[in-house]
Amino acid sequence: MKKLKRGLLQGVAIVGVLVAPIVGTITQVYAANEGEPTAASVTAEETTTESFSEESTASSQEASTESTESSTATESSSTSTSSSETTSSTSTAATETSQTETTQDSSTQSTEESSEEPDLGIIDVESIADKNQYVKINPVAAANPETQNILYRFEKDQLIEQGTINELAGKVYRSVKRYQGADKRTYLEIRDDQKVVGVVAEAAVKVASGTFKTEKKYATVTSAKEPLWQDVFLDKKTSTSSSITGQTFEIKEVFTTNNNVAYYALYSNKNVLIGWIKATGLKLATSPGGVWQSESKYATIISGNYTLWQNFHWTAKKGTTASLNGKTVKVTGKYRHLNGSTYYSLYTNNNKWLGYINASGVKLTTDAQGAYQSYGKYVTLTKKNYTIWGNFRWSSKKNTTTKLAGKTYLAKGRYNHVNGGVYLSLYDANGKWIGYLNANAATVANNQGGTWQSEKRTVRLKSKNYTLWQDLAFAKKKGSSANYMNKNIQVTGKYQHFNGSTYYSLYLNNKWLGYINASGVTNAHTITSQSNISRYVVVKNGDGNFFEKADPNSAKLGKKSAYKGYMAQATKLAKTSDGNYLYLVSPAGRIGWVKENQTTNVNSNFWMYTTGGKYPSLNVKNLNIEVSISKQRVYIKSGNKVIYTMLCSTGAFNTPTPLGNFRIQAEKGLAFSGAAYYRSFKDHGVYLFHTIPTSIAWSTNAFSSVEGRKLGTRASHGCIRLAVPDAKWFYYNIPYNTPVKIAN
Repeated sequence: MKKLKRGLLQGVAIVGVLVAPIVGTITQVYAANEGEPTAASVTAEETTTESFSEESTASSQEASTESTESSTATESSSTSTSSSETTSSTSTAATETSQTETTQDSSTQSTEESSEEPDLGIIDVESIADKNQYVKINPVAAANPETQNILYRFEKDQLIEQGTINELAGKVYRSVKRYQGADKRTYLEIRDDQKVVGVVAEAAVKVASGTFKTEKKYATVTSAKEPLWQDVFLDKKTSTSSSITGQTFEIKEVFTTNNNVAYYALYSNKNVLIGWIKATGLKLATSPGGVWQSESKYATIISGNYTLWQNFHWTAKKGTTASLNGKTVKVTGKYRHLNGSTYYSLYTNNNKWLGYINASGVKLTTDAQGAYQSYGKYVTLTKKNYTIWGNFRWSSKKNTTTKLAGKTYLAKGRYNHVNGGVYLSLYDANGKWIGYLNANAATVANNQGGTWQSEKRTVRLKSKNYTLWQDLAFAKKKGSSANYMNKNIQVTGKYQHFNGSTYYSLYLNNKWLGYINASGVTNAHTITSQSNISRYVVVKNGDGNFFEKADPNSAKLGKKSAYKGYMAQATKLAKTSDGNYLYLVSPAGRIGWVKENQTTNVNSNFWMYTTGGKYPSLNVKNLNIEVSISKQRVYIKSGNKVIYTMLCSTGAFNTPTPLGNFRIQAEKGLAFSGAAYYRSFKDHGVYLFHTIPTSIAWSTNAFSSVEGRKLGTRASHGCIRLAVPDAKWFYYNIPYNTPVKIAN
């Protein structure tokens, strides 16, 4: 191929068909098909063959000479060629045919010229006004004439042919620099993201209708309906923004169409073009963090190794999560960072800003109690007056620690509430949920045994069949209760086990014996003091027994049920480790010891109660009555056997009751002027059995408390006074003519 020098300064015109450039403008730049362009390198020899096929008819000598010529063109051959082209240009239509004809007509001259040096396709150019454009290489078939298929490189105000644009067809490039040859043809420098690809004729490209501008911004996609375009020609849609809504990208270029619509090129943090999107589908951000997005939730910090950032350029730290691990804070918004991570903006419950944290460092929840955190520890309820809740709206109360104080539960999980409190989710040994409890009301235990609780008492072992444990996981035995029977053992503390039982820690002479189930011990009763008293009481509890001593471990004297509801006289008071005990007697003698709290004091009107307990049946042999002046007792007897004893008051010392043997006489009545329920035993109405004196004459229900208190002492004018119910029973039940003996 001949060497072409289209020198602008020399005023030499280029022969060829000019293709008018497509003028356009662009804003943000991204060439979707920006693969590595491959310039088809063509040697001078190949170019010669392609450009001048007609010369194949020349002599073999000329062809041989042409192939061996120097690659450097001389001024004379250039002048000769230029002259030939000038001659061709003056022919009609300046067509390729006329050029060929001219070449054929001067074949001898051409042979001489080509024998000087091969043509390298060099064009002298000058720079003209730049334009920020995007261009697409036209298909090869559309490139016409041949010069439009050439890929040049720019070197020292010259365009030097380096190949063809065949393999670049359809690809999109940026173009800023423009050049113009002497023939007024324009050429564009094209480049991809990495480098300059070369220079092509402007007629060989399609120019996008707009201008581009390089940017360094960030934006968050806010619309899910915008198309994503492959390039600024907007003729190929790759997808829509629905898959990237909320994400943040880097903007490197903005492309503004001629009708003033802006498109942004979105790049990932790995510098991969995502696509071109209309500006209305995103919101610009001031940092790679993107734009603030509303997120009104709560977050529980799940690690102490996260940084709390002041900004999204990572230039300032606000703090770390070391002191916040496990706590719940408020989330007021989030950011979808360019790096692909989500960051939450954290606040305390008092609205103090904590900073930005990577979402992987928290667990998000809609509830103020925060996220559930597995716990799996045993706790003992050690403080009273706390509510056990059924929910975190505080609308359901399940129980209180006052009722469950000391018990041990399994805290399967916990919640670090935004209010600062920690709440435990409690379960019992049967898997039943107890509720949510503020952790301040509980103490964490080492095992299922719970925590130590003070308990000071002296006990005795009840059975030989109890194990003394080394630990409350029951992994090792320490001994057996059989070794310590009938000994007073000290309890220094207790544990309310998760299994529901209580276990005592036992010591004997300061030696630790182990842990025993509380059901295996009983109180080792101790009497601290004892005193004599005189009090009338009614037994109100019929369960259990009367005891020989003020000690429930002592011998049993009789069932309390036989005396329930009846009055007895308490003559002794004992203070013991198990509370106060009373020693009770009846007119007949000893009843036994009973706990004071199992009686009711009737000292103020004891004369209104039966004095000897349950009344006997009188269907006996040899029924008779005996009165003891010294003991102030009335004995109901069967022969010589006493079957019932009553308290009485006989005559005062100056008005004594007559001694001797008498019989119950016919005279009797419900009342007289001084008493009620009387029966005569001497002088037919003079000496009587009757109630204590009445306070109203002829009354059967109004009695003198002053005289009533004298019951059991010598106080009458000679009659025998009885308690009101005793006198009434005597009146209705003692047969006429029953023998009566009165003795000192």
